[in-house]
Amino acid sequence: MADLRHDAKQPYREPVVAYLRFPPPAAQRDVVEHYWMVEAPGSAQVQREILIPNGRPALAVALAEPGHRHDPVSGAHWLNDASLFGIMTRPNVLTQSGPSSYAGVELKPWGVAALGVADGLVDGVVSLDSWLGPGTTYRLAEALRGQEFGADRADALAAFLEPHFRPLEIDLVDRAVRLIDESRGGLPVATLAAEVGTSYSTLHRVFSGLTGVGPKKFSEIVRFFHFVGGLLDGPSDAAATLAALHGYYDQAHAARDFKRYTGVSASSFRAVENGIAALMHERSVQDSTGSARPR
Repeated sequence: MADLRHDAKQPYREPVVAYLRFPPPAAQRDVVEHYWMVEAPGSAQVQREILIPNGRPALAVALAEPGHRHDPVSGAHWLNDASLFGIMTRPNVLTQSGPSSYAGVELKPWGVAALGVADGLVDGVVSLDSWLGPGTTYRLAEALRGQEFGADRADALAAFLEPHFRPLEIDLVDRAVRLIDESRGGLPVATLAAEVGTSYSTLHRVFSGLTGVGPKKFSEIVRFFHFVGGLLDGPSDAAATLAALHGYYDQAHAARDFKRYTGVSASSFRAVENGIAALMHERSVQDSTGSARPR
């Protein structure tokens, strides 16, 4: 488990983080949630961020000094330079010791399948060079660095990915995911199957075939993602209220699940004020205005 504490004898200031989010081109709306980029200055201390599962695969490319990504459950770790990540069912911890600049894309739950990767990559990762051939990481990073931090950089990443997407039959899973998202993971799978007009077994087969996880596991991930978002945004004494609001049966149940998904206690997670996770829960200016360009 990552140690998220810092030396109390040393002054500590959170680095200023710049984060932008952009909607995908019209042709990619069925496979892409949004494009994003983030930059932060270097720090004398190693920065640690807990990345909470949200039910979406992602691709990220480092444009400055890459950090390291760690799976606190399996102990696996890798250089966070340029990789495609599948749906996570457990957290990763990102460590960064120098200036950071990343550009990336959050995909629809079936995004890995749409990119033609046979392995669903659940809790897995594949480097761009392994996926698309040696030199891919270097060429893409150079192309993205050549664009300013903003919409042009997002457009360049979208253009790079466009030829790699393939068409899929997503209607059933798309409708199921929308219902799961709207209920924040609260619908029983039997109810979900009835709502989309299919059997439990068919929904499980089609859903897991496109995403790598079944609808029950996906619902658990979404449910907990919103629980964490509530913890980040809510009052400090709201543990019991959060448990009730998000469908958890009691405070002890919620606390057990929090430790399972984050590897740390709820109070420890709140104390570090996780910058990236909080940003991912916020609605971006671009989403609310419909404009993809920063002012």
